[in-house]
Amino acid sequence: MQSTIAAMRPRMRTGVFFTPTPEGDGVLLTKGSDIVTFQGASTYAWLEKLSPHLDGRHSVGDLTSGLKPTTRQMVERLVGALHDAGLVRDVSQDADHSLSERELAEYAAEIAFIETFRTSPALRFQRYRRTRLLVLGSGPVLSATVDGALRSGVARVSARFAGDVPTEEPAVRARLDELADDVRRGDLERSLAIGSMDVTDTAALHRAVEAADLVLYAADRTDPGCLGAIDLACAELGRTLIPVTILGDEAWVGPVCPADHRTTRWESLWQRLGRPRQDAAARSGFLTGPVPGIVANHLVFRAFEHVTGVTGHDEAETPQAGAVRIDLETLQTSVHTLVPHPPATPARTVRELADAPAVVAEELAERVGALTDERLGVLGRASEEHYEQFPLRVVRVAVADPGRPGESFPVWGAGADFAQTQDAALRHALAAYAVRSAALRPARGGGPVTGFALADGTPRDVPADTAFGQAGTGLPVGTAAGPTWAAAVERALLDHCLRRLPADGDRPAADGLEPTPAGGRYRELLLATGADLSMHALPAPAGVSAYACRLDGDLGGGHGLVERGVGFTPAEAAEAGLGRLLLAYQAEAHGQTEYAPSAMVSLWTADLADSTRHRPFVEALRADGLEPVVVPLDQDPAVHAVLPHVVRVVLLDA
Repeated sequence: MQSTIAAMRPRMRTGVFFTPTPEGDGVLLTKGSDIVTFQGASTYAWLEKLSPHLDGRHSVGDLTSGLKPTTRQMVERLVGALHDAGLVRDVSQDADHSLSERELAEYAAEIAFIETFRTSPALRFQRYRRTRLLVLGSGPVLSATVDGALRSGVARVSARFAGDVPTEEPAVRARLDELADDVRRGDLERSLAIGSMDVTDTAALHRAVEAADLVLYAADRTDPGCLGAIDLACAELGRTLIPVTILGDEAWVGPVCPADHRTTRWESLWQRLGRPRQDAAARSGFLTGPVPGIVANHLVFRAFEHVTGVTGHDEAETPQAGAVRIDLETLQTSVHTLVPHPPATPARTVRELADAPAVVAEELAERVGALTDERLGVLGRASEEHYEQFPLRVVRVAVADPGRPGESFPVWGAGADFAQTQDAALRHALAAYAVRSAALRPARGGGPVTGFALADGTPRDVPADTAFGQAGTGLPVGTAAGPTWAAAVERALLDHCLRRLPADGDRPAADGLEPTPAGGRYRELLLATGADLSMHALPAPAGVSAYACRLDGDLGGGHGLVERGVGFTPAEAAEAGLGRLLLAYQAEAHGQTEYAPSAMVSLWTADLADSTRHRPFVEALRADGLEPVVVPLDQDPAVHAVLPHVVRVVLLDA
C-alpha cells in the first residue's frame, strides 16, 4: 500500500475547498454539496502545506522523501484518504498526450471541466482539438458556431454555406472573414477555411464530409432537403453528424448521429417533430441579438461532450439519443429522449417470438421509460387527468401517430388500481402504435407480409392492407399486446369473437356461475348502483364463452346499458362483460364518455393464458372456413425491445 501511495501523483480536484473544523480538531473539505471531515489537530496544517504541491507534478514519494518515517506515513495516509474520498486524482494513471505547454495553459479551463467527469482529461481534450470539424449551414447561427468551436479549442474548422442553392449572406460572410483573420494572427496553430456547398452535388458533398471527422449543421432556417442529404452522406461515409434544427420558434440541438448506429439519425427527429406548417420554415423573429450565439453554444458543447466523452458513456457504448429543446422566445431549455423511427427489422421466427420472456407489469412500467417523451417519444405519460377514479381507475396515454408526424391520438386503460390501469393502458398504447407503424412499412416496400397459421405455425403470406388495416382508422380488430406471446394471441382472438357476437341474448346465465374475484367485485359495484342487473348467455364458438350484461334504469338515454364479454371460461367471460358494463356506467354517470368501452379502451385482465387454450376456438373458426393467422407487430425495434408480445390476428380464407 505504501509503495502504491508513494508512486501516486496526486492532483487536487477542481472546486475542492477546505477549512479548519470549528473545534480546531480537524479539517472540513467540500466539493460541491459533498462535505468530508478528517480528524486530527494537525491535519489542517499539513493539508495547507501540501495543497500547493497537489498539482499532479510530484509523486507522494518525492513530496515525503525528506521526512521522518512517522511523518511520511502520516502524509501518505492523508493523501490516501483524500484519494479514497474522491478529492484528489492520481494523474500517474492518465494516458499520455502530446499537447504543448501553451495548449495546456490556453485551454486549462476546458481540461479541468473534462477532469470533473473523466480520467486522462488532457488526452480527451487533445482528441477534441485535433478533430477536423465541418460546419454546414447559414445565417448568424453558422458564424456563431464557428466562433464557439474555435474558442473551445478546435484547431481545424471548415465552414460552408450550405443549401440546395447556397447563399452567402454578406454580414455572416464578413463575420467569418473576421474570424479567419483572427486565426491567422493568433499564436496557436489553427485554421479556418470558408466556402459554399451545393448539397445536390453529391460528389462535392461527399468530398467535404469525408475530409472531416465531425459534421455540425447550423442554420437559422432548417432546410430538410439539405439536412437530409448531409445526414445520408455522414451515414454512408462513417462520419458523426450533430445538427441543430430550427422549427418555428424552437431550436432542437441534437441528436448525436453516429454512423455506426443507424437507428439514431436526424430523420427520426424530423419525423417525431412533424413536417412544419407553411409558415414554420420562416426564420424565427427571436433569432436576434445574442440568441443565435446561445443556440450555437449549445451545439458546440454537444460536440465537445461527445468527442471528449464527458456525457457519461464509454467510447464503446452507444451515446444516448436525445435532443435539447430551446424556446427561442424565453430561452428555456428541456432535454428530450428521442425514440428512433423504425428502420427495416430482421425477420423473426414464430418460435423466437413465442419464446421471448414474459414482461410483467412492474417490468413494463420501468422499460417504457425508454419510449416516453411528450415531444420525441412513442408515448406520453399515463395521466388520470380529470377523470372520475371510482369505481374504476382510468388513465389516458397519448400515442405518437407514426403516419402523422407531430400528432398523437389517445388510448385509455381501466382497472381496480393504478398499477393495473397503467399496465392496461401501456399495452394497449404500444399495440395501437405498433399496428400503425407496421402499416407504413409495406407502403414503402410493397408486397405481402409474413404471418403464421395458429393451427400449425406454418408461414402464410398476408396482404399488407389485411395484416395492418388502414393506418389511422382506430385499432383494427384482432390487435393486442400481452405480458406473454400466448396472452397476446388469446386477447387478439377474443377481440375477433367479441366483434362477431350478437348485441344481446335471451338465455339467462346459469345461477351457479362462480365469477372470478374481479368479476365478483364488478357485480357488487353494479348492484350498488340500484339499477337492475342481468346477464344472458350468448351463442359462441367452441372453446369460448360469451355473455351480455345489462344494467336497466335511467341510463343510456333511457334504454339501459348493455356490454358483452368473452373468455375461454365462463368466469372469464363474465368478468369481461361485467367490467365493461361497470366502465360504461362510470363513463355515463359522470359524463366522461370518451373512455366508454370501445376499441381504444382496454380493461385490465389477469394473465391466465397458455399455448393450448385457444386451440378449440381456432379449430371452430377453421370449420367455418376461416384460417386464423398471427402477424407479429415487431417492425419497430425500439417498441419490440420494450414489449415483444404485440400481435395482429387476421382471419383468412381457409
